[in-house]
Parts: sequence; structure tokens; C-alpha cells
Amino acid sequence: MLPESAQEVSEIVKLAVEHSTAIIPRGGGSGQVGGVIPSDGSIVLSTSRMDKIIEVDPVNLTVTTQAGVNLKRMDEVLEPHDLILAQEQGSYKVANIGGAVSTNGFSLRHNRYRNIGDNVLSMEVVIGDGRILRTGRKVCSNSSGYPLHKIFVGAEGTLGIITELTLRVMPKPEVEVALVAAFDSWEDAERAAIRIMQRGISYSGGYCTRTVSPELGTDGMVSVIILGVEGNREEVAASRKLLELMLEEGGGKLLGEKQSFEIWRQNRSMWCGTAREDFAIEDLVAAMPLQHYDEAFARIEREIFPKYGLRTNDDGNRVIIIGSRPLVAFDFTYDAKKLSLADKQKAMGEMMRVVAEYGGAGAGCHAIGLLLRDHFGIEHDPVRFAVMREMKKLFDPHNILNPGKKFIA
Repeated sequence: MLPESAQEVSEIVKLAVEHSTAIIPRGGGSGQVGGVIPSDGSIVLSTSRMDKIIEVDPVNLTVTTQAGVNLKRMDEVLEPHDLILAQEQGSYKVANIGGAVSTNGFSLRHNRYRNIGDNVLSMEVVIGDGRILRTGRKVCSNSSGYPLHKIFVGAEGTLGIITELTLRVMPKPEVEVALVAAFDSWEDAERAAIRIMQRGISYSGGYCTRTVSPELGTDGMVSVIILGVEGNREEVAASRKLLELMLEEGGGKLLGEKQSFEIWRQNRSMWCGTAREDFAIEDLVAAMPLQHYDEAFARIEREIFPKYGLRTNDDGNRVIIIGSRPLVAFDFTYDAKKLSLADKQKAMGEMMRVVAEYGGAGAGCHAIGLLLRDHFGIEHDPVRFAVMREMKKLFDPHNILNPGKKFIA
């Protein structure tokens, strides 16, 4: 179904309740973890026609929009107002705003502009009995009630169908530069990345990776730190000077300005990877204490990969996202014709268990969906798990909203 308003969504939900029919809310449809796979006899409710931008407010730095507006299009609409949303997640070109919020999407530029879930001020949601809930006023701060909008961030459409949002937007930066430094070893690059985060220097985002990079003039593995720096001219100049000093002091060799900028922009536009015909590429993006990342990766390579016929991705086998929301990636490749979905789910679950042993969470930015659902309990104690089940019953009493995703109600 293709509704165009919250009222139409409400009527669809009421009809689904009457006939005990599941509804699968569908956003842009990148679906990395199977969050929008329909069950038999269900209604697929697409928000693609809910694509109206209702108000751009340059004075209060907000935008109010329907949930089906594409992320890239939003930045294009904000451009004449010298504003940006800056939610450049891996599915930037295809994802819509409602879907990005529903999965708590991660932006590579998060260190300066935060992630989309952090920038939600209020929203309109149709909950599981058909009522239309407005979570609050369009203001930047409100302590008079519970912050209900936060409940739907990362909920994957299991608590309600987001129809409208008010988001905080940012002034367009005056200057944008990039820094790329190559290191002799992964350990040197990793130490430098952690020191940069500890210093609190202003930058938009970046990452530390060990990868094969022909752009750097080598056919072998190389460890690099890639950083974007944005803001006012004076601010960028000061941050750039400090970051260059820290990269060099950490053993990094800085690349030229033009080459660095091209690498930064290219990686922003291709961040989720590209299609391969010879084998499939997958990853588990986790939030965990960074000091345990290498040990956890070594265990996963040794204990889990051989068991399921997986192997380390030679194009990039270590990744640390640098910034206020540091994440790590466990990349691997496999023969899609040989690895069943059931075995892939088991492998990912075992990886999540290793991450949890080090105090981490296995789904750091791409939600749970169907792929990781059976392992949801690994990261949640019994009380938290029970409270979330009660929330599901409260907002979706008939269990019709994306049932069987995230966890089994």
C-alpha cells in the first residue's frame, strides 16, 4: 500500500487490526539485515509517496518533513537555505528519513553533525491500534514530559509507523578539507586514532582502516587514517593544524591536499561497499571498548570464520570509525552459493556473542531485523528484555507492526 498521509496510514492500521493482518513498514529498502522482509499474507506499507517537505525553518535550524523524503533529496532542498542534514550513511542515495530514524542510522560525518536519531526533535507516529501520536512540540528542548520520540529511534517499525518528523539541521560549512595519513603498521594507526578522539579536536568524522589501497601507490595492505574537517574558515585552519601535528607525531605520512580530499569524498559516497560478482561481502558493525577490538577480531577469525567457510575481506580487514560514536567493523567475505541464510545467521550470532563478552553491542548502527533477531537477547539482561516486550505490547497490542523483526514478541 502507498499512503500519502498519517490519516491514510491510520486507516490501514485499523483495517489490519480488524483482520489480524501484519503490516511491514517499508522505507528506502536497502534492507541490510532483512528488516523489511514481508511475512506471508502481510501488508507492505511503503512510505515512498509520503515525500513532502512541510517546512524549512532557517531561524530555528529545523525542518519538518514526511517520513518518505530521501536523505540526498533533503540535502538538495536545504542547500539554498545554506543548511544541511549531513546524514551520509552508507545507503544515503536510497534511504529515506523515516527508515534512517527507524534503524538509528549512522553518518560518517557524525562527530560534527551527530546522527539522525540524535537530531530528531519530535515526530508523528501511527501506533499499533491506529491512533496518531504526536510525541511533542517542534522545539529544541522540552522537559515537561517523557521524550517519547526517542522510543521510536531504532525501533525498526515494530512500535509504530513514522509519518512525519521535525529534525534539527545544521549550517552549511564554509570550508571542507580532508586529511589522509599512511602508517607503517596497524598498531601505530590505531594508537593515533584513539589519541585524536581523546583530544577533542573538531572534525566532522573519519575512520582508521587497514586496507588494500591502489590510491596510495601500493598493491599490499596499508593502514591509514582518513579525516574530514568542516566549519568556519578559521576553525578549520586551527583544527587542521592540530590534526596534522598529531598524525605526524603518531608516525603518519600525510598525503597531498587534493588526493586526500578525493579519497575522503569517494569513501563517503561508497561507504556501504560495492557489488561484487565473485563473492559476497558482509560485516558486523559493533560498538565496543576499542582496546579490545583487535583481540575480538582475532578470536572471530580463529574461532568462527573457518567454522562457516568465511574469510577476512582482503580489501579492508580492520575498521574503526573515529568520533563521538566510535564503532568497529568485522568484515568478511563468503561464497553466497554455499553459505545458507541459517548458517549466516548463526555465524553473525556467534560474532555478536564474542563482542558481548568484551562489553560491546553487535548491532552498532544497522539494526537487528530478521538477520540478527535470534541473537537479540545476547546483549540485553532479563529485566531490560522484559521491559522492551512490555513496550511492544503497549504500542502494538495486536502484534501487527513488523512482527518477527528485532525480537519475537
